[in-house]
Amino acid sequence: MRIEPVDERDSRWEDHTPRFRVYVFDESGRLGHPDGTLSQGYATSTWDVTGADLIDTIRWAQDRAGDRGIFSIALVADGYHMHNDRGLVWLVGMDYQDTPRDDHSREVQEQMLRRRGRLVVTPE
Repeated sequence: MRIEPVDERDSRWEDHTPRFRVYVFDESGRLGHPDGTLSQGYATSTWDVTGADLIDTIRWAQDRAGDRGIFSIALVADGYHMHNDRGLVWLVGMDYQDTPRDDHSREVQEQMLRRRGRLVVTPE
């Protein structure tokens, strides 16, 4: 992690109505790994969440994932980076079904597994 000071006036726009995309990867679709790790082919459920902030969305996602599932959350961005199409900005994790392309992606997937069954934020 790298942290550096910035000038908060450098942004040009704000959106006060975010749309979060939540992925829950359910181990009930696991392909028989005795060690409990997830693999390709498990059940994936996806929802868009509006009318909530990131903390509430994390609470909902971790509750939905339960003790054995894992989750990831992205900000749904329309027109991001001068494109007119929809994209995702990963905030928590990534799409676990994506094949890791580099060390960073592999580390993100490992973090997702380590987080499984743990509360990221406490219930209200």
